[in-house]
Amino acid sequence: MKKNFIIAAGGTGMRCLQSFINMCALGMYPDEEIHILLLETDIENGDKKESEKLVNWFQSLNESSGGTKKGSDAPKCRRFFNVDIHFHVFVPDYSQDSKRRFTLISELEKGGSELNRQLANQFYSEDVQEFDLMHGFRAQTHLGSYLMYHAFIEELKLATASDIYRDTSDLYKFMTEIVGANKEGEARVFVLGSSFGGTGASSIPVMSRAIQDGAEILVDGSIRMENIFFGAVVLTPYFKFKSASKEHKKNEKVVADSVFFQHNSAAALMYYIKDHTLLTTYKNFYLLGWPFTPSDVDDYKAQVNGDNKGKTVTGGKKQKNPAHLVEFLSAFAARNFFFGADDETLRSRHEAEWRYKAIPFETENDTKIPYFAFDDVVTEKSNKGTEEDISKALKDRLTCLYAFGMYLHGSHDGSIEGFLDNLQRYNVTYDLSKVQIEALDGYLNYLTAHIEDDKVIPGWLPQMWYSLGERNTNGEFLGYVADGLDLHIGNSKIPTDLFPKMYRDLVNRSTKSIMHTLISRWLKLGVSAGRSKRKGEIGVFFDDLLNVMSSFEVNSVEDKEKETR
Repeated sequence: MKKNFIIAAGGTGMRCLQSFINMCALGMYPDEEIHILLLETDIENGDKKESEKLVNWFQSLNESSGGTKKGSDAPKCRRFFNVDIHFHVFVPDYSQDSKRRFTLISELEKGGSELNRQLANQFYSEDVQEFDLMHGFRAQTHLGSYLMYHAFIEELKLATASDIYRDTSDLYKFMTEIVGANKEGEARVFVLGSSFGGTGASSIPVMSRAIQDGAEILVDGSIRMENIFFGAVVLTPYFKFKSASKEHKKNEKVVADSVFFQHNSAAALMYYIKDHTLLTTYKNFYLLGWPFTPSDVDDYKAQVNGDNKGKTVTGGKKQKNPAHLVEFLSAFAARNFFFGADDETLRSRHEAEWRYKAIPFETENDTKIPYFAFDDVVTEKSNKGTEEDISKALKDRLTCLYAFGMYLHGSHDGSIEGFLDNLQRYNVTYDLSKVQIEALDGYLNYLTAHIEDDKVIPGWLPQMWYSLGERNTNGEFLGYVADGLDLHIGNSKIPTDLFPKMYRDLVNRSTKSIMHTLISRWLKLGVSAGRSKRKGEIGVFFDDLLNVMSSFEVNSVEDKEKETR
């Protein structure tokens, strides 16, 4: 029996996790049980809050995750949200006065304090030893790896020593699942993080050792490491941000600076390819790259969210960065690790195998033009246990949910309730609970767009398109035409004409005509059309939705190019 585990470490890891959750929503990990550990040092991090919200929506839309017992006869979503996700969070508590700085955690002032200081000074500058850890490791990987391992082990020791503490420890529950999988068969653990930042870059080098030592604490030394397979995605620098002001640096002493990201990444990769422990405990490393000039995250965030007012944000509630195309690739690196090789192949691999991928491009007049299609994302031809073309399935399902979300913005104020009421007039009824309706509204707005402070905020899919910067007007992004993704940021209302622009057979049609066409096709193609009310079958709704939306002809870049020839 195999169980899959994801560890999302740091801000980059959490944004990669969001892409992973979206791929689970699109049925790219069918019928799997996946345990996720969100690993962060900054409890107020905005990306953390966004990831937690996304998981809550997902679990509400997957019946087996939303309260139905696993193995019951209740129907599940068959092509969307068909994964059992168990979500865990571990944030080391650096708010305590005894843990706010390295000098306090390591107890340098105890015993031979002068000798302790001299030893610490060999590894860390005085500023690094003294900075406040409340908002993370600030790209100080050499310190972060030490502290992350320490926090991991300390948490498990506290949990094993106290029944009350154990009941509240998500890390203990996560590790218990790994230990159980180790006994019953195999555990595959995949780590998402960067090679250049703070928490993620600090966690990848120590995570295999932390899990091994942590598991031994839980079972008093009897753990079979040959049954735990590790993989990790390693993201090289793909964004940058403006350096902090002199005053900010003077006040904080230690501040993350993207000027050093390239150097940080190079140093980390040199370590990864030479360290014996990493090479022998990890089975796969997936190195993902951005072949263009790193995106300026301050400008990008100002363009997409309009809320940072030119100030560099490296922690706290305002560190909620838009999605990026490289993070999308990481979700499929995880998929390749979970499904790409059987256990015998991994057992026989005695040194980590490296795989490399970057956004494909062509050069025109010394300018790199991205050409990114669905085929560039996936490595397997068919979905697990089926003959289904995975590239086509991904395209159909992503297009379906995005286009339907944009339809709701244009016809029902971004809420599905009005659409369901409209179907009810034709005796087509789906018994979605209030929680499911709210979750579906939340998820579709997350995917497409929403209004915040009287401004249009692009959702996850258009954010990836915007991450290409000026390059998004040329080249190719998943075959979509720009007309269906450009939300005209700065407006106070979400454009109502993006849905018809997605489909060739709906272009230039009125809202009333589009609504009539959609309802007509629903009555004709929906598998539940005309049938009596059936409770709890949210999967039937998604099947009907996919059947109907797939009947329209997608307006693609390729078709547009043919028209201009």
